[in-house]
Amino acid sequence: MTASPPSSLMVRLPNPLGDAVMALPLLSHLKRQFPDCSLTLAGNPAYQSLFNGLAYVDYFIGIDNDATISLQAKILRRQQCDTIILCPNSWSSAIVAYRAGFKQRIGRHRHGRSLLLTHALPVISQPRLMTELYSELIEAFNCDAEVTPVSLPCPKLDIEWAPKQAHYFMVAPGAAFGETKQYPLTLMAQAIDGICNRHNLLPILFGAPNEQQSLTELSQSLNHSNLIAPPSASLGEIKYMLSNAQFLLCMDSGARHIAAAVDTPQIVVFGPTNPAWTAHAMDKAAFVSNSTLDCLGCHKKTCPIQGHPCMNNLDPQILVNVASRFIA
Repeated sequence: MTASPPSSLMVRLPNPLGDAVMALPLLSHLKRQFPDCSLTLAGNPAYQSLFNGLAYVDYFIGIDNDATISLQAKILRRQQCDTIILCPNSWSSAIVAYRAGFKQRIGRHRHGRSLLLTHALPVISQPRLMTELYSELIEAFNCDAEVTPVSLPCPKLDIEWAPKQAHYFMVAPGAAFGETKQYPLTLMAQAIDGICNRHNLLPILFGAPNEQQSLTELSQSLNHSNLIAPPSASLGEIKYMLSNAQFLLCMDSGARHIAAAVDTPQIVVFGPTNPAWTAHAMDKAAFVSNSTLDCLGCHKKTCPIQGHPCMNNLDPQILVNVASRFIA
């Protein structure tokens, strides 16, 4: 059964930061297909500043995932949208949509949650680009999926903590996935110092509030001047700073996708995660991994191999050499 064209549409954004960015092609396509329909985004309150300036988004509602099902449903119900598209595949997001009373509830079938949906798309069986998987949700309206490049507008901001030095690169050493996804700080420091030795650039370190200790440790281990973005920095500020950076050095994390959306080159260290899910916008991206290993892409949060070779055995000089390709 095909979903009816909506008059007011809500999209429940993915929870991971990178996935929220990879949902952008879906959002823009929805507005092209239904130009007279209001489009509301519901998601992590921290994401609002990231999505500021998107011409095709009418409203943003912050939702705390730790809030009760009843409270989340009440918040979504206030917007009085007739249709919701669920990017998350969780039971909880489907329950909230059901309790909120949306006439049309669109999402993917998973673990029987289609009982709570009016239109359920097939389950994901093989690794594919998340930009494609989210874009396919529009097929519930009998529309063909269309994947356009991710893009975020960058209105000029006056940022107090921004450096006076115009030439800088940014470093996001953390990853919400866990430690197996993170390059050791000692090796990251060698890579950063190597880049600074070769190029007159200021490294700016940033991460989530719970990563401040690691950022401080990394900063103190560097032999060059550096700057740590304050924990209070908004994603909108990070987005703007990334848009003016020479490049971003990072893990397979949300920061990489923000950089891609503002057309800034990315050097991405891969280990336990599979790039088949995230390898979009590759024209300005370099994925670096220890390609001699058979265990890459294991997606394990605890490495079963002594020494965690996919990260610990990756030569930081490789990152230094790759960075030279992106220096303007």
